[in-house]
Amino acid sequence: MPPLNRTALRLSEAAMADHTGNRPRAVIADDSLNLAENIAVLSDRALYRDGIVEILRKHGFLRVDGFATFARLLKAARGGVLGLTLVDLAHEEEAQEDMLARLRIMHPNVTVVAIGTPSQLAARASGVDGCVELPGDGASRLAAMAGAVARRRHGPVKFPVSPEVAQQSRTWASLTTRQRQVLGLLGCGMENLKIAASLGISERAVKGHVSGLLAKFAVGNRTGRALISCRAGVAAV
Repeated sequence: MPPLNRTALRLSEAAMADHTGNRPRAVIADDSLNLAENIAVLSDRALYRDGIVEILRKHGFLRVDGFATFARLLKAARGGVLGLTLVDLAHEEEAQEDMLARLRIMHPNVTVVAIGTPSQLAARASGVDGCVELPGDGASRLAAMAGAVARRRHGPVKFPVSPEVAQQSRTWASLTTRQRQVLGLLGCGMENLKIAASLGISERAVKGHVSGLLAKFAVGNRTGRALISCRAGVAAV
């Protein structure tokens, strides 16, 4: 079974564990919650997306919907109040930052939470309000975040990130635009000469950027740098 499917199953099992012989731990028992707001889950992986929707519904959040594309999410968001949006960072759709900006214009109070590995979160989750880290975080983390959003009265809820994500984020933030481009092409397996041609720069300049990446990520070879790009899901530009 692929790792992503195992993750979805672990999350589903954790949700079911909260609903055994005892009374379900349903958040709707809390009168302070604002359940008029919708929750959106964005992922183009159907099993993963449906698993998260089911987890939140089992925790008492009934106005939860999954979307395979940003276009469908934005269309649905015009018809109601959107309180929380969960974004799967493995979602393969271009212009994600632009779409999130449009979403925030439509719903200034929306809380945006990214779901991914520490590497994905550090490299690509800038501008979000919180993170769910895989594989460590589970159903209780999702439910707690949704509950916090439902209780808030004004503006998005800001959630702290783990020390690991914070440290990796500082490294990614220190990269120049060109270094990110070079790293993305390294992840595609391109050699220095082809990277230079693709970016319209000299091979010597590429070597300089590669050396800079070596220092920042503390990896000893080309393969290590390529793996960083792949694990973070950084696309070639």
